[in-house]
Amino acid sequence: MEIKALGDKVILVELAPDGETIPLTQVLAVADRVRDASRPGVEDVVPGLTAVAVHLQSNASWQEAAQWIERLLTDLPKQGARSDAVKSSREIEIPVIYGKGYGLDLNEVAKQSGLSPEAVVERHAAGIYEVQAIGFAPGFPYLGGLEEALHCPRRKTPRTAVPGGSVGIGGRQTGVYPLTMPGGWNLIGRTPLQLFDPTREGRSPSLLQAGDRVRFRAINEAEFDRLLAESTATTTRAPFGPKGGAEIEILEPGVQTTVQDSRRSGFQRWGVTTGGSMNARAARVANALVGNFQDAAVLEWAVQGPRIYFNDTRVLAVTGATITGAPFARAFEVNAGEVVDLSRITSGYRGVLAISGGIDVPLVLGSRSTYLAAGFGGFKGRALKKGDHLGLGECRIHKVELGWYPTPLILFPPDAEPGKVRFVRGPEWEWFDETTRTEFTTASFEVQAQSNRMGIRLGGRKLSLATDNQMISQPVTAGTVQVPPDGDPIVLMADRQSLGGYPRLANVIWTDLSVLAELGPGETFQFQEVSLHEAEALRLRGEKEFGLLEIGAQRHYGARR
Repeated sequence: MEIKALGDKVILVELAPDGETIPLTQVLAVADRVRDASRPGVEDVVPGLTAVAVHLQSNASWQEAAQWIERLLTDLPKQGARSDAVKSSREIEIPVIYGKGYGLDLNEVAKQSGLSPEAVVERHAAGIYEVQAIGFAPGFPYLGGLEEALHCPRRKTPRTAVPGGSVGIGGRQTGVYPLTMPGGWNLIGRTPLQLFDPTREGRSPSLLQAGDRVRFRAINEAEFDRLLAESTATTTRAPFGPKGGAEIEILEPGVQTTVQDSRRSGFQRWGVTTGGSMNARAARVANALVGNFQDAAVLEWAVQGPRIYFNDTRVLAVTGATITGAPFARAFEVNAGEVVDLSRITSGYRGVLAISGGIDVPLVLGSRSTYLAAGFGGFKGRALKKGDHLGLGECRIHKVELGWYPTPLILFPPDAEPGKVRFVRGPEWEWFDETTRTEFTTASFEVQAQSNRMGIRLGGRKLSLATDNQMISQPVTAGTVQVPPDGDPIVLMADRQSLGGYPRLANVIWTDLSVLAELGPGETFQFQEVSLHEAEALRLRGEKEFGLLEIGAQRHYGARR
């Protein structure tokens, strides 16, 4: 067992050397031990294939938590450990319609395996598979136990949209896409079952969990259609729409304006990202300015903000991108019947609007954040449109003395340098040669147009591996710098997956994620290395400053609860 850093807010417990496999029971036993200990400051525990990621709250010490984990796991058996998840594992049957228009790559898999399409179906359906991990997407199972004859490398060019329910083969594993999403696995069929449902109350949102056993059963189109109708009929959605109280109306939506809060915690083991505001610093400051708690829901957009009609008097604050005609990082009032226009940005890329009382949308998996890729949370799981009506939370604060605002330094990470983004080394840092590592810290990288809430794609320098080591899917977090085969690094952001299959060269430190959030396509920056100790000190210093901001807001507005 080896303790490593996955950034300054995540502890990585590696249980096997690179590329080796270990019993799933051992991984889950470690995850169970850490989760059951319920240490304050631990936000989430996420098992991978050979490692466990322990995600910390932003005010927790990485060093102290790492020492605690090492002591906690000292007496854990290395062999034969049985986790609660494995003890209670189930065998679940998944009906699949193979081939035809449902399995576009069945013939290619048959060709590479030297079998007929019928033989591929027969062998795939005859297997008993183990859910090794849930990740990549909400409810996506990595299934081990695929017969060697059916092993097939991923497609060279991933599809931009794989239909939800698609059953695929990727290398030594098979799996099921729970949602319509991009993917590079070879598609051999589709299931009508719903593998992920965020509205399931009192139980896991994922149909499968690590340790479960899976069997596939071939079905025909008639049974597929019947089961699909039954699965869709059981899905319920939270109600939306005007409640007759305080609300806003979206007159113009801007660009990708969504409802976001601090983040969604505790669901990464089922592949659900934390999400939340891309510029968490800006959202936190804005909420303090209007007297909200830091996890109140805000509006966040990119490039261009919305035009909004208010039917109630409220206090607002705009942070992130500077908006023409709106006080920046200062509280200001809007009266009932007025329109606020946030469409004219003068600087910055991503803007945040906080409204006293917060945006009132239903909680989904403990958060009001919009998860665009999965289509849930926020307002109907999507970006806002013209004509949408969003309720506002209860609020005692309708007036503010203009001019109250915190020190401007709170808007920026501690000791930040313009054009620099700080990082700590990633778990696969040594997989890259010295020349590549030097280029990473000296070259300028440009933000590409394909960047989004899931990740920021960078251009400017191609990065190459110095080893033939094969990466298996392992935990990732916001700020993880992955290097895919094309050599263009990707910095994972708020809506990133919980597990990733590309080498993790580095991790942007927690305090500097807000810097990346404000960089638009075409803008450039350089990476700057800091030690883990420095990164943690900066994060804890930032938390102290936010605490002072919260105290200042309470003194200005009075007790808020």
